Amino acid sequence: MRADHEELVLRNPAITACAFWHFARNFAESAEGKAPTLPYFFVVVGMTFHRATVDKVRRMLFDSGITKAIAERPDIVAGLQERIETYAPTALTGLQVGASSGLLLREGGAGFPSFRAEGPDLPKPLRQTVSDITDIYGTARRMGSWFAEDDFPTLCRRLMIEF
Repeated sequence: MRADHEELVLRNPAITACAFWHFARNFAESAEGKAPTLPYFFVVVGMTFHRATVDKVRRMLFDSGITKAIAERPDIVAGLQERIETYAPTALTGLQVGASSGLLLREGGAGFPSFRAEGPDLPKPLRQTVSDITDIYGTARRMGSWFAEDDFPTLCRRLMIEF
């Protein structure tokens, strides 16, 4: 067994796709129906698979915002650029699973593709009751609401990341 076995199990494509579904759904609700574009998903995966971020964000109020979370826990942005780059294949695989399974609808157009959450809720077999998984989903929902407030370049400046 590998030393990082639990981390690999946690970051499996189905969990990633479900987290992306929660993110895309809340993003669209907060952005008046607009779907998030591809770069947002790289940031989401870099944050939802980071224990310090999940511990801080999962139960924050939706009205609080990412700036408050960063101010209270600066370790959220520490190493975020590296996590985004490391988890990029995880993000792409999660989007692939989400789109091919019907959880996410890929929309084309000029620039980056966007991804929209399909359906009013996740299918019953995909709804998790395990604490760590529901914490990830809660974090993804809050990020969906918060990230919809700013355009992507502004979000990058707040999080101190580059694309």
